[in-house]
Amino acid sequence: MNSYLLSLLIFLPLLTGAVLLTLPRRFTAFAKGAALVIASLEFLLSLWLWVQVQPQGGYQLVQKLSWIPFMNINYHVGIDGISLFLVLLTTLFTLLALVYAWHQIENNGGRFFSLVLLLEAGMLGTVLALDLVVFYLFWELMLIPMFFMIGIWGGARRIPTVTKFVIYTMSGSLVLLISILFLGSAYHSQTGNWSFDLTILTQLQLPVSPLVDLLFFGFALAFLIKLPLFPLHTWLPDTYTEAPPVVTFLLAGVMAKMGVYGLIRITIPLFPGAMERWSILLSTLAIIGIVYGAIVALGQIELKRLIAYSSLSHMSLIALGVFNWNPTSLEGVVYHMLNHAVATGALFLLIGIVEKKYGTTQIKELGGVAKQAPVFAALFLLMSFASIGVPGLNGFVGEFLILLGVASSSASLAILAALTLILSAAYMLWLTQRFLFGALNVPAGRLLSIERLQMASLIPLCLLAILMGLYTRPFMQYIGPAVQDVISRNQTQLQAQAEGDHHG
Repeated sequence: MNSYLLSLLIFLPLLTGAVLLTLPRRFTAFAKGAALVIASLEFLLSLWLWVQVQPQGGYQLVQKLSWIPFMNINYHVGIDGISLFLVLLTTLFTLLALVYAWHQIENNGGRFFSLVLLLEAGMLGTVLALDLVVFYLFWELMLIPMFFMIGIWGGARRIPTVTKFVIYTMSGSLVLLISILFLGSAYHSQTGNWSFDLTILTQLQLPVSPLVDLLFFGFALAFLIKLPLFPLHTWLPDTYTEAPPVVTFLLAGVMAKMGVYGLIRITIPLFPGAMERWSILLSTLAIIGIVYGAIVALGQIELKRLIAYSSLSHMSLIALGVFNWNPTSLEGVVYHMLNHAVATGALFLLIGIVEKKYGTTQIKELGGVAKQAPVFAALFLLMSFASIGVPGLNGFVGEFLILLGVASSSASLAILAALTLILSAAYMLWLTQRFLFGALNVPAGRLLSIERLQMASLIPLCLLAILMGLYTRPFMQYIGPAVQDVISRNQTQLQAQAEGDHHG
């Protein structure tokens, strides 16, 4: 059973979602119920997976099956302490999204729920694949349901928004595909055999050359767009604003993390030398993203766009941790990916409640919400503080580790990165002052209340924000060894490359 657990996690939502998508519209209630059952089962399976995975470095529960023999392309999946928590994040967020969307998505909900399952399969396949061709297929699969969910259920400007999103994403994906094929051919030219296996290609010795650096950016581009890194971020504000709140919840909470994962799992392990050569430039872009996102958030007059730019600032901090590439910063990166998902995802769900009740998310048309809805205000404050990084809540731990890791590489970069703490506090406190505690200014006759299913989707996130801020051991005992394993393999490859260049 354990050897097939990863495949079961991937293909159960994939096959179920595909079947449910073919059902006539009159089966909407059945499709929604079936999707919710599968999402619940997926989450339970991921918890069982947590029990099965040992807190150690290296891949576990590996399954490898021949797929396209003449090019040595295999269905190869495995898991470690880094991908484990992205699997848990994906299954939890999928379940919470379906619970939240039960009454929110009224138009053709069966199709929507089916697409969410397909998106879940794509995201799970992405974090579990160890063959680059298989990875690419799942990477592309994520885009298809997201395109339809934004294009059909999005806001008034959904068509130009989703078009921009697809152009950005597909451009990066096309370059990624070309880079994968080129790397496979490079391996073939060196060994006489084809391979797209990540565990094998990371041992490939590539000389220092402009072509290798170009290949590095070819792999990185798709991930930097998904992240996104400044200046590749311009698709983000419109997409986060026009997408339905539950879709933004999945996009900001899980899908954006796939860009960070791609850098950690694929790009930097394949090209550690190129990462060292370009780390200053990439770190500079990350710092610009941190400051730019926060300053622009300060000037926003609409709730969703403010949180979108806040997300850009926080994701840029995560990117900075990746580019500085040491055990402390990487542990902080993995932990903060989860933290950011919890806090930002919950804020988007809460804003979705406001939009549905009041029909607006313009800050000037909202005020004094705490007087009318104290429970809503308490939850919004809690997740705002988690986003800011108040000690005792989850955001503090990840930010502290990233800044500590960055400081060990460059004190000046750490000081600049710390601006995210000050600026995020500024725009979030200013937002809560206007939105929650300002003069009462809400549409008359509409009482802001949280429905039971909405509360059911929010409570787990609130509990995680507190638990992950106070008790990190259940997470760090898995993340630490996996990060150490990635770092040590990179150091081994850099040493081998240096010896090869010396002998050459």
